[in-house]
Parts: sequence; C-alpha cells; structure tokens
Amino acid sequence: MYRYFAPDLQHAGLLADASLASTTERHHVLLSPPPLEPVADASADLRRSTSPGAVFELASGLPSERHLTLIEQLVRAGRRAWVYWPAEQAVESVDEERLGSLRRHVNGVKWLERICVPVDRALTRWHRAPAGLRWIYRGEFPVRRQDILDKLTLLSLRAQPVPLDRPDRRHGRAVVRGAGLYLRTDYWNAAPDDERRGRVVEELAAATDRIVNLTPRHDVTIAGTGAQQVVMDPPRVTAGEDAIVLAPTHYMPIVKAAAQTLRPTYIYDHLCAGQSVGAELSQVLAIPYIVEYRGADALVREALNGATPFYPELYAKAEEVALRQATVIVVAATSLKDELMSRGIDGARVLVVAADASLGSRLAEFVDAQAKCAERAAGIETGDSYKEQAQSQWNQNPVGSHYARASQPHTLEWFLEVERHRYGVYAPWMPETMEFTKHAGHDVLEIGGGIGTDLAQFALHGAVVTDVDLAAGHLRLAEENFRRRGLQGRFIHHDAESLPFDDRSFDVVYSNGVLHHTPNTAAVVGEIHRVLRPGGRAIVMLYAENSLHYWRKLVWLLGIKERLLEQMSMGEIMSRTVERSANDARPLVKVYTKRRAETLFNDFNRVEVLQRQLLAEELPAPLRWTLPASERRFGWNLIVKAAKPV
Repeated sequence: MYRYFAPDLQHAGLLADASLASTTERHHVLLSPPPLEPVADASADLRRSTSPGAVFELASGLPSERHLTLIEQLVRAGRRAWVYWPAEQAVESVDEERLGSLRRHVNGVKWLERICVPVDRALTRWHRAPAGLRWIYRGEFPVRRQDILDKLTLLSLRAQPVPLDRPDRRHGRAVVRGAGLYLRTDYWNAAPDDERRGRVVEELAAATDRIVNLTPRHDVTIAGTGAQQVVMDPPRVTAGEDAIVLAPTHYMPIVKAAAQTLRPTYIYDHLCAGQSVGAELSQVLAIPYIVEYRGADALVREALNGATPFYPELYAKAEEVALRQATVIVVAATSLKDELMSRGIDGARVLVVAADASLGSRLAEFVDAQAKCAERAAGIETGDSYKEQAQSQWNQNPVGSHYARASQPHTLEWFLEVERHRYGVYAPWMPETMEFTKHAGHDVLEIGGGIGTDLAQFALHGAVVTDVDLAAGHLRLAEENFRRRGLQGRFIHHDAESLPFDDRSFDVVYSNGVLHHTPNTAAVVGEIHRVLRPGGRAIVMLYAENSLHYWRKLVWLLGIKERLLEQMSMGEIMSRTVERSANDARPLVKVYTKRRAETLFNDFNRVEVLQRQLLAEELPAPLRWTLPASERRFGWNLIVKAAKPV
C-alpha cells in the first residue's frame, strides 16, 4: 500500500500562498490523514479522484520509484502534489522541476550505492588490516573502530542540549527539584577514596533534592554526603586501551536501567576518555546533561597514564558528542572556557567554578540564569518554527565569528580578522563577483547582513546602506562593526518576507546565504522586486543542489554512508548539519538548481546565475589544478543577478 491522501488542502494551509504552485518550498505542517485503506491500483484510484491534489507520506528520506510515478501522474494532469515527512512535520510542494530533482536524487543514491559503497567497504577492510594484525600478534579481538566512529558521528549530528527547568527558590537560594544522577565510568581510576569526588557529590546534594551516585567502585568519602551510592559491575575486560573504548557498550544498559528507574532531573557526568554513555542517554531519554570538563589532553592523560593513544579519533569524537549534548559544561578555569569557545562551543553554556566548595550553589544559580535568559530572549514573534530556529541559530552563533581566534571579540581587529578570512581564505571570488566597489552613491539594502562584513564593503565604497535582519544579535554586532570602522548605516530588526520599506526605495538589494533559510523564499523575492527602483539590481546567493559539497558531503557521506536517508529527508539532514553550531539550533536549509533559481526571479529581466565557492582541499589532489573551472561547475553557491524591468 502506498500512503497517500487528499486532505482539505485549504484547511491545511497548503493553498494559502499561490507561489507554492510553481516553486518548491518547505513548510512545517501538522496533517491529520483520514483512515487509509489499501487499493488495488493506486494510479487508477488517483485518476478517479476529484481532489485537486494529493499528499504522499514518506517513511524514509526519499520517495520510491512508485511514488515518483504517481506524483508524475498528478503533475502531468495539472494537479498538486506534496511529499510529507510525519516525523519532521515537514511538507514540500512538488512541481515538474522538483520532480526532476527527486528523480536525480533517487537515481544518484542508487548509483552511489552501486559504485561507491563497494569501494568504501574495500577501503574500510584495508584500513582494518592493522587491527587484524594486532589481534594475531596480541591474541585480542580488535576494536571495530569504524563502527564506533560511525555511531559517535551519528550521536554528534543528533546532539541537542536538553534545557533544565528553573530551580525553586528556597531560603534565598536556588535548589534544583527532583533527583540528580552523578555518573562516573572511569573504572581505571584506582583511588577508593577520592576526596574531590566526595566534595562534588556533597555540593550537588546541597543544591538538589536528591543525589544518586552511579560509580564503578565504592567510595568511602561519599558516605557522609547524604547521597545514595550504587556500584556498577565492572567490564569483563579492564586491561588495555581496547577496554576503554569498549566500556560504553558495557555501561550503557546499566546506566539506562538506573535512569529509567530514577527519572533524574539531570545527569552530572565526570567526563572521561572515550565515554559517551551520559550524552547518549541524554538524547534517548531527553534528560538534561551536565558535563565536568577538564580539558581534552587531561582526559586521555588520566586514562592512559601519559601514553600515546592508539584511538585518538574515538576519544576526540566521544568528547565532541558530550560537549555538544551538554546543557551546562563545568570547568575549573577561564582558560578552559576560552578553549571551548575557540572550538565553537557557546560560552553561555560554560560555567567556570574555580573552587569545588561553591559548585552546588553556582550551578543552581547558573541554571536559573539560563532559564531567565531563554524566557526574555529578544526575537520577533513569527509563528513559524523554522524562523524561530533561524533566530536561535544566529543570535547565538554570529556568522563567521568562529574564524576569528587571534583577536579579542568585539574589537575592531576581531571584525577585521573575520573579514580577512572571508575574502582571503574562504571566498576570494566574492569582492568582485558581489560588486562591492560598483555602487557608489546607490541606496543598497542587505537582507540578513550578519555581523556587517559584506555591508561594510558597500559602505566603504560610497554606497548608502541599510541592513534588515531577523536576528537581533546579528544587528547589534553589525552596528558595532560600523561604529568601530566609523561607517554610517541603518539597522532594522524585521522579517524579510514583509519588508518595512516603501515601493521603489533601493537601487540594489543584496543577500548572501539568507534566502534559502526562510520558509517562503518566493515571498522574499517578491518583496525585493517591490522595493527595488526600476532598473534596480538584485544580487542573491543561494545554496546549489548540483554541487560537489551537496552530493559528496551531504548525500554520500551523511545520507548514504551514515544511513541518515533511511530515517530523514535531505532537508532535515541539511537542517542538522549545514549550519552546525554550538547551540544546536536547526534552521531551515534549502538548495536550488539553476533552473529553480531562475524561476524564482521570473519577474526580473537579465537574469544571470553564476556558480562559485569550492575550496582546493575539497578536490582530490591530482585535480586541484582544475579549481577555477571546477568551482564554476560544482561550487556550493549560486549567485543570482537580476534587474527589475524599467
């Protein structure tokens, strides 16, 4: 049976925007399908139906060949078709161009599975040969390092901090309600009476209604803290480095059973090398996760007594999973916080506690402050979950700021360091292609100006500039950037789907990497057309579907190799990975073919679509000499240039 249904389309809101009939858009919609019954011939059933369209519910990331045949039948008959992913509550309209795109995806996945999967398996077996030799030499079963790495990669992609509820105020101090689970899995730590552990548990007990300590060995220092102590059975094998990276397999069912019984308010993890149990349970059971972090080198050093690690990539990936999943990361020094922020971790999740004696109260107050901050976070009420995710993403993670590591944030040098990386390393093609020097005296509007890097280039060359952005955090930084440079500009907090400007207000509308994040891109293009003066110019960058980055990294490495396409759509994969950041927001991400991009700008003339953005390291070494030509054919960015008719 093929799951499709013909709902009340007007009631579902799918016909509210006529532009959806001709352009592919992605919206969050909650559909309630009627009772479904098997049919002998779905094609004949659709022909007999008088519904203006049908919705096809998908169980995996891509439609089947039969789905495509039925969708084509509808499209050729001039009727509407949508594909719907219930787990994502996402629906996409399918026109003839999008149907061709879906066919390319289905055929491309088949080709990659037929050609690349066997090659990849052969390479994997080759790389595993040294492990096999170790087994022969040492008489041990080797660690399936690629399998562990694949699992940790998937956990990292799914990582999303679970917020803690606001603590109660009791006797003038914050106290976390419910039970806390203090977790230690460092079985190699031989100390039976860790005084520091006793202090930490005592502090947590003072700031939480109840504490349960899950530990690999009995600790006498915890006896007087009022915390319950549960000693876990040790792993069957405890000697050697293989045992360390295999320990999560042993501890996972034990800790999961304890968590399901206790239903803790949070898990506090004394993070150690290679251990991912706490982070995985936080994802599986939606439990807030607090990590005690002592530095990457420190974790491995403690576990291996200073020896050189054999599995460095597994330790690094397990640590990445924990840090990305953590609601709060507790560190002992500001230098550790700086280290985490240099790696892209949101500083708002890092708590510096120099002395263990104040851990409990500081932690409770920090969680209370986090909750207050979330409640009063500035943002435009859009009523659209995709837009809320976009605001969360860029309010917390200013675009390009993670490339500035040598300068103090919010200084002029910091803004200039971001600029040097953008035009010197990341996209040397951008200043000329985006025409920064060609619009002196023109009124230039940028939609989604980020921290003002590109807009400053227009201003430096004589343009009169305006920035409109959905993210209030971006606007504040863009204003600061201009102020430190001595530049003038207007900065307006607004939604680009309904621009707050009169008709014919600007000579140029510029947008770089923004329109593919808004649910109704066609509406924004319509607004660009409205506010441009006759003869005015639109310069817009969109992500390219027919690009090396999309097919190699997103479809092949994530969709097929990591098997994400078996669970989710390409839209969801991009939402989780393309704009990867510390606060794990998942903004909408769309890709466009050149034809689809041209269709968006149907009301313009002299429409030109360029393709750019390919780094040399993305090409195989023997082909890097082809970079200029390859970038124009397989680049990740489509740059649309169009003029409003006079």
